[in-house]
Amino acid sequence: MNTKEAIAPITTLPKNLPLDGAIAITLQDGIMIFRSSQKIQQRIENLLDKREETPLTETEEQELDDFAAIDDYLSFVNRIIYNQIN
Repeated sequence: MNTKEAIAPITTLPKNLPLDGAIAITLQDGIMIFRSSQKIQQRIENLLDKREETPLTETEEQELDDFAAIDDYLSFVNRIIYNQIN
């Protein structure tokens, strides 16, 4: 698999992304799994809830898009690790 074609590059991190504690690592069947931290997951849920009630600002929409891109990267990393082990 050509990793350059598998996922789009991220050019910047979200401005409000905490650099410490943004990623949680858990074990699943003896494999380390990388996920957004509880704090980040809560922020995403808050934005999604808000979007159901009222339109998000352009900044909030961008933040949600940025978090989705980071989640895509974490999923990609997890798939690579899983495929290497299994």
